[in-house]
Amino acid sequence: MRVFLFYLLLVTLIAAVSCGDSGKVQVQVRKYREKVSPAAKTQQDKQESPPAAAVPSHAHFQWDTPAGWNENQTPSGFRLATFTVKSADRESVCTIIPLQGEAGGLKANVTRWLGQISGTMNPNENTVEQLLKAKETFLTKGQFPAVLIDFTPVTPNPTDKSILAGVLTVQGNSVFVKMSGPKSHLIENKAKFKALCQSFSF
Repeated sequence: MRVFLFYLLLVTLIAAVSCGDSGKVQVQVRKYREKVSPAAKTQQDKQESPPAAAVPSHAHFQWDTPAGWNENQTPSGFRLATFTVKSADRESVCTIIPLQGEAGGLKANVTRWLGQISGTMNPNENTVEQLLKAKETFLTKGQFPAVLIDFTPVTPNPTDKSILAGVLTVQGNSVFVKMSGPKSHLIENKAKFKALCQSFSF
């Protein structure tokens, strides 16, 4: 009998310790963080991160900055260079961006750029074909095949935003030289823009 009472008391004490005021069993969850050495972490990051695009860097190229264009000396993101072009109350921006491979193809990019200035996701197909037909082709100083697409003819008003786009093919990769600004300002600077594209070499 005493043995039975002893076990009954022991069970009661265990139940009292294991329960809170509400009578629910209290459960303690243990958390831990796996410690990884710096070397192992670096290797893990390399495996999880996508490979960098194998495109030429700023150090590979030479170009001639047009007179009056201000080049930002600190490239940002994927840009090799950014130029600010000002004239009176007008301002345009020109960027140089290298991309892997064909970067989607010329037609797809012309469609995308036309959408940027027309404000629509589905720009007119006939206008895209018109721009492609009117493209200028040339070789740069470094013998890179290049095309120039001028969007100003399809931009309605002189103050509306338009685009000049140069696409250079370098060792199977693409370099986009893109200038955005008011239509009238781009027309005024088109010769300098083309000269910038033509000056590219290693």
